[in-house]
Amino acid sequence: MLYHVFMAVIEVETFSLVSGISVETFHSLDEQMQEWCYLNRPGIARRTVAVDANGKFIVVTLFGEAGQADAGYRSYKGINSEWLSCIAEGSTTHEVFSLF
Repeated sequence: MLYHVFMAVIEVETFSLVSGISVETFHSLDEQMQEWCYLNRPGIARRTVAVDANGKFIVVTLFGEAGQADAGYRSYKGINSEWLSCIAEGSTTHEVFSLF
């Protein structure tokens, strides 16, 4: 059987907020982070953030190529530093899925 290889990937991150950080405060920072991502993460096609009733967040990002979906952006300076400071240590997961 012949399989076609598509390069696009979906990056999925989940996390919880640090105690005392409100969803509203985080939402404001995430709006800035959204803009930052589109300017600074090559290949990004779409980024969506959602939160469940228990306060667990998910960020789903679509990239054109697998190499563009990595957690390396977490070491950059700027808005993402403030955004990252809201995320509870040890609560983060990061997975990358290939589209087929």
